[in-house]
Amino acid sequence: MDSQLPKPLIITISLIQGILLTLSYSSEEYQVWPATKTLWLVSLATFTISFPLFLLLSITKETISASFKFLLPYTLLLSALGAYVGYQQEPVDYVNNWSVVVAFGFTSLIACFKALMYIQQYISVDKITYHALFKISWRNFIIFAECWLFVLIFWGILNLGASLFLVLEIKFFSELLEQYWFVIPVLSFAFGFAIIVFRNIIYTVDNISTILQTLIKFLLPALTIVSLGFLATLPFTGLDGLWKTGSGSLLVMWLQALTLFFVNAVYQEASHQRPYHHILHRIIFIGIALLPIYSVISAYGLWLRIEQYGLTVDRCWALLICFLLTCFSMGYLFGILRKRDNWLEILSKVNIAMGVVVLLLMLLVNSPFLNFQRISAASQLSRLDNGEINRNNFDYHYFGQSLGRQGYLKLQELKVELEVSHPNKVILIDRMYTNTQQQDQDKFSQVEFEKLVTFWPNKVVFPESLIEKVYRNQTKNKWSQYKRNNYYFLSIDMNKDGINEFVVIIENNHSTTGQLWQFIDDKWDFTYMNTENPNNNRYLKDLIINNAAQVKDSKWQDLQLGELTFKVSK
Repeated sequence: MDSQLPKPLIITISLIQGILLTLSYSSEEYQVWPATKTLWLVSLATFTISFPLFLLLSITKETISASFKFLLPYTLLLSALGAYVGYQQEPVDYVNNWSVVVAFGFTSLIACFKALMYIQQYISVDKITYHALFKISWRNFIIFAECWLFVLIFWGILNLGASLFLVLEIKFFSELLEQYWFVIPVLSFAFGFAIIVFRNIIYTVDNISTILQTLIKFLLPALTIVSLGFLATLPFTGLDGLWKTGSGSLLVMWLQALTLFFVNAVYQEASHQRPYHHILHRIIFIGIALLPIYSVISAYGLWLRIEQYGLTVDRCWALLICFLLTCFSMGYLFGILRKRDNWLEILSKVNIAMGVVVLLLMLLVNSPFLNFQRISAASQLSRLDNGEINRNNFDYHYFGQSLGRQGYLKLQELKVELEVSHPNKVILIDRMYTNTQQQDQDKFSQVEFEKLVTFWPNKVVFPESLIEKVYRNQTKNKWSQYKRNNYYFLSIDMNKDGINEFVVIIENNHSTTGQLWQFIDDKWDFTYMNTENPNNNRYLKDLIINNAAQVKDSKWQDLQLGELTFKVSK
């Protein structure tokens, strides 16, 4: 194997990758292109990570040309999808949608391992069989994992050395390890070196694979017995207990997925060879044949939730996984019904075909054709239009927190409809999309702050020093989300002494708090007020404008705004 590896090329690829990743990180650090355009940043980062990694895992002296020929187009396709995922971050001032980037990374990893094993097998000119594909995929996975383990240990040794030198008051090495322009290329080089090491001892990788498969071979019967026991008791217990868990469909799909994975790890050859005693083989045979029942259960559970609450991103993922598990399970059942004990001939064909299906779906979920955020937004708005939910109970926060760009666009359209009938919901939406990235105190003046304030009965009665003090208090921390608040300044007699006190109410989409401000010892200070808000009212402006403020009897009387009560802390 050693003679087949182009070591200088592998080292060169690692170094180039390290330099490009350093430049990408540098652009983020200094906020220059491509970091200023997430479309380009995600796309270029995808190419910089995936293409070199593909080459490192697969390239040999005999396949250099073929590797570039097949891997480059696929990586360019993946980078184009990365551009679309990056575009889902727009507009960056209002949308925080990095969950879709995380999903892109995970699905791309699956797609890349699938694509790589098919490309490697095709380049080798050998017949494509499930056993060969399985062997290649396990090699790639184990080498990839071993390389990362090597890099982590190497990084730990560097930090250990830096700490030892720091004891001797030599700070150079510890300071060097804090510099990204040093860390990224060094770790990239270490990864390339690890690739050479582990690909040169491929027999060790195969031995690790054999050990893992042996463990799975002993676990499969236990898993099958648990599966059959669950199905046997289900007619007597019903599904109610499963649904009460709140994650019944997820549990069922996990059991189904583990069974399918274990079966594929043990039964790889389309032959008559049986890895178990005939009794155990028959139990596993029955367990596999009954797997479609789990698909029916999980699909039914998902249908109940979707019928009741509509589609969400999580439910879209669950539907996709349920579909894939159903295809595998039905394929195996078809093989068992058609070939009986020779069903492994069908298993191999099903796995090869479904591998391509998984690859395509992992790519499509990152494209406009299967954008789960867009699908979820359309589903929820459809329920609103059909009267299944009213505008007061509609989950606006879900759009803002989980649907990224698609949620932002749909809520901007919805604001037009709500402007007259539900102005409080328009305020709620505007608060969610307030740009808080530039919350520097000098850039947000007191004049701008006062635009967020409603004064009652009017601004004249409030000392300018109080307004300035509240402004300074709210804007002193950069992490404070004060631009997403509404402020209400109320002048009202709270203790029946004939002198009005000053109450400041801070309201946002998540909470409503009250403060009683007093001028004591030549300075303004406040006392928190306990707030009772049974109906979670998040828009007090109309109540205040309509003079709904009143007090209740106590040493400090309670402030009443509609059904909200503010009590001075004792």
